[in-house]
Order: sequence, then C-alpha cells, then structure tokens
Amino acid sequence: MGGNHREALVLFDIDGTLLRAGDPAHARAFTEAFEEVYGLPVTLQGVELAGMLDANIARTLFDIHQLDHAHAHALLDQMMNSMGTRYRQAVLEIELRERLLPGVTDAVKACSIRGWETGVLTGNARAVAYAKLERAGLTDLLVAGAYGDSARERAHLVEIAIAAARDATGRFYQASQTVLVGDTPQDIQAARESGSRIVAVATGRFGVDDLARHEPDAVLPDLSDTDRFISAVEDSLA
Repeated sequence: MGGNHREALVLFDIDGTLLRAGDPAHARAFTEAFEEVYGLPVTLQGVELAGMLDANIARTLFDIHQLDHAHAHALLDQMMNSMGTRYRQAVLEIELRERLLPGVTDAVKACSIRGWETGVLTGNARAVAYAKLERAGLTDLLVAGAYGDSARERAHLVEIAIAAARDATGRFYQASQTVLVGDTPQDIQAARESGSRIVAVATGRFGVDDLARHEPDAVLPDLSDTDRFISAVEDSLA
C-alpha cells in the first residue's frame, strides 16, 4: 500500500457490498408494511431492486397500482417505519454475520486504521439498515450514513452522508474526498453525479465486466484483498 494518508470519507453500500444480496426478510417486511399502510397486497416480482432506494421502490408501486400520489406520499414515512419495525423483529434471533461478504470487516477496519471516516450509503431505509448493521456486527465500525428513505435520488445521499459525518466527527468532507463502495451501476452513477469517487465490487448482481463498462474509478471482484482495496481507494483520491 502507498504512504499517502489523505483524509477521506468512505461510504459502503450494504446489500451486495457488505452483505450478500437478496434478503427475503427485507422483502417480506416491505410488502407486509405496504399492505398494512395502503391496504393493498403487492409483490416485488418484476420490480427493479438492485441499487434502488426503498422509498423509490414504494413510489414505483404507487405507479403500478395507480395510487393517488399525494395521499400515498403522506403515508410513506409510516410505511417505512412499519417496514423497519417488522424487519428488526424478523432478524431479532438471527445472526447476519454469515451474510457478510469476503473481506468486509477487514476492509472497514483498514479504512479506520488509515484515519479515514467510514459510513454507509444505502438504499435501505434507516431502520432496516440499522438492524442489518447491528446483526452483522458492523454498527461500531460505520458511524455516519445516508439511507433510502431520506432522498429521491441516490446521488443526493452523498450530501446527506457528508453532513452526517460532519455531525459525528466535526470534519467537513468535500465530495472529491468521498469514496463510495458499491456493487451496482447505480452506485457508479451516484458517484459521478455527486462528484465523489467510486470503487465498484462485483459481489452483488453485476460482474466485473458489467461494472467496468460504467467506468468506475476501480472495480474489484470482492473485498477479500484488503491491500488491493485500500490502494484502489487511495488511487481514486489521487
């Protein structure tokens, strides 16, 4: 690894980056909360989920089922909170550590050792994200975050995460000092639109070649090679 210890804010996606993609408990909590709040049974089959914000998935269902948008949006926070409560209950007795992807814990710790602030930037609603991080043993390692019930576009989450990091540490990071770590083309697009950097990992639904086509700053097969990951973050900041 190089010797350049520049300041950085490193923001990890959760599903497909920290934890194995595809969480039936999350999907079930989502559909049950939607039916509870809107009185409508729904399915996520055929709905694009990779890289999507939870709130935007709900908005997609508003369109599919032709719900009145003003009324539906007025109840969206209630639906997100219900989903979080249901998800936390569902994973109360489950260890999510077995869903950790290769090298994740070492990668996050290595960032901290370098003096970089770490956090999450995820499409998961806040309550769901908290439950996942807690059950996976990552809560203490990822202190700042931006979540899928607090913005309409993934790129907007970068600004929210920077503000959260400032509140947690007193430091202000520029977008150019912020590195996203994610597994979808949407993560790459969010980095480009926000002026931040992106290290893509092929641990979700997209392979190395698929991600490389979108021209991230770096693309890795996974996070198992800690030195390679740290070098990729450093190189993206150069």
